[in-house]
Amino acid sequence: MNTQIGVIEGDGVGPEVVKWGIEVLKAASKNTDLNFEFVSAPVGGTCFLEDGKVLPEKSLEILRGCRAVLKGPMGRPDIEAGVVERDGILALRQLFGQYVNIRPVKLFKGLENASPLKDKLLATGVDFVIIRENSEGLYARMGGANDTTATDVNLATENGVNRILKFAFELAKKRDKRLISVDKANVLSASLFWRKKFEAMSAKYPEIKVSSQLVDSWCLLVLQDPSPAKWDVIVTDNLFGDIISDEAAAIVGSLGMSPSANFNPNGISMFEPVHGSAPDIAGQGIVNPLATILACAMMMRFAFEREDLAQKIESAVQSALDEGFRTKDICAGNPSCTTQQMGEAVLKHLN
Repeated sequence: MNTQIGVIEGDGVGPEVVKWGIEVLKAASKNTDLNFEFVSAPVGGTCFLEDGKVLPEKSLEILRGCRAVLKGPMGRPDIEAGVVERDGILALRQLFGQYVNIRPVKLFKGLENASPLKDKLLATGVDFVIIRENSEGLYARMGGANDTTATDVNLATENGVNRILKFAFELAKKRDKRLISVDKANVLSASLFWRKKFEAMSAKYPEIKVSSQLVDSWCLLVLQDPSPAKWDVIVTDNLFGDIISDEAAAIVGSLGMSPSANFNPNGISMFEPVHGSAPDIAGQGIVNPLATILACAMMMRFAFEREDLAQKIESAVQSALDEGFRTKDICAGNPSCTTQQMGEAVLKHLN
């Protein structure tokens, strides 16, 4: 088995959080048959400033030889907006065929005070997952602009829609057998196409309870009741997935608690925290490393199919929280800890 993991430290706070991801993977895999080799592959804004390329060819070649990629956040304030996102983040997703974006939305016990929602709405917890189509839609980089007009193409192909729907249905089979499709089928042709494909595929999964929800309605309903009884697996297109997954992250207290996977079931997948590079706090030692650590749990679950190690990492995170460790973003006015203190608290429960 290929156990090589590509490491993209990224920009800003990226190196600070990726460091703890690596340490967690080493600790979790100790005394197992996994012998990870971590290889550095610089990508991001710093690369762009040094040699004019966000994604250097040398780094791309390194990543092509890996089983999975641990990626830190990218972006710098001294680079034009969109350059790093387009030539780094989107380019990696497209080059490696990572057509599935997986965003778990889980409220860890003890973080209820960090959520903006009332306690009564969180009484039974929050635990659902958003599956976002990651290669088409309005992010397919089609369209253009001149001085008077700009257009984007909302691409939806039969192959692209069906493969993401199939992934979502298969995931729902492993969870609570409930799947909701989020679209805007009352206005957009691409969404109506999506809904028809969803309804057709649902006939092949009679054991899955399905429904469709308009995106604006979903955004309201999830804030009124985010409970597991209401939501399990959500599947949606690229743009809507980008938006609703960040809304959902607020429910669980912070982007610092939100991991993400850009997944190719048959190729190289990339795991990362949802939060940005946060240059304003870089180097201060206060960034929350848990999103990156939880992304490593996702790597174990999806890329290496080691559910035991995924749960081991997630349990260590919960144990650190149970002991009262809180970085500034989740402390809700209480005393906070440093990045290092949080990382060490998690490691303690893995060693």
